[in-house]
Amino acid sequence: MPLNSGELKRKLVHVGVGAFALLLRYLTWPEAAAMAAGAFLFNWLVLPRLGGRALWREHDHGAGYPIGILIYPLSVLVLVLVLREDRWMVAAVWGLLAVGDGMASIVGQAVGGPRLPWNARKGWAGFTAFVVFGGLAAALLSVWTLEMPPSAAASPWILVVVVPVTVLCSRSSSATRPWRGGRAWVWPSTWPSRPWPTP
Repeated sequence: MPLNSGELKRKLVHVGVGAFALLLRYLTWPEAAAMAAGAFLFNWLVLPRLGGRALWREHDHGAGYPIGILIYPLSVLVLVLVLREDRWMVAAVWGLLAVGDGMASIVGQAVGGPRLPWNARKGWAGFTAFVVFGGLAAALLSVWTLEMPPSAAASPWILVVVVPVTVLCSRSSSATRPWRGGRAWVWPSTWPSRPWPTP
């Protein structure tokens, strides 16, 4: 898919909404869940009336609703409900969801280049952008939520969590699965993180 102005705008909004993950530092998990549920209702009922249809893809107009824009806050809601008190993990995966996935699309469609061996529709440029930008966002959001200095993002216990989860999510995001819908990779990212101790 070429990176036209509509798709670029959609992806920039996708990345920008990740800034709400900064609020996880101050919210309890029920408040975070309410925020995600409210975002779903906003995207469903309000956003289309405020010009949000400009962010819809062609198949969204055919379906009558934007599946990706609706699944986004639901994915965050699931993360909050699964991880609850481990909000730094929620913030990390939200960073991957927003920045990693968004930048993978922007860079991948803008740069092009060699295709992935497991999915010819995706390229190494997008895969690499996911790992670099998503990993950086995940690390920084983790330490922000834990009220630690930014330099802690390079600490071993952060890297041992963020690096493998980022690569796993990037690999899952680029898989050829018709049911993926761009968001199902959130699930594998939550499974391995749960046994790791909270710092």
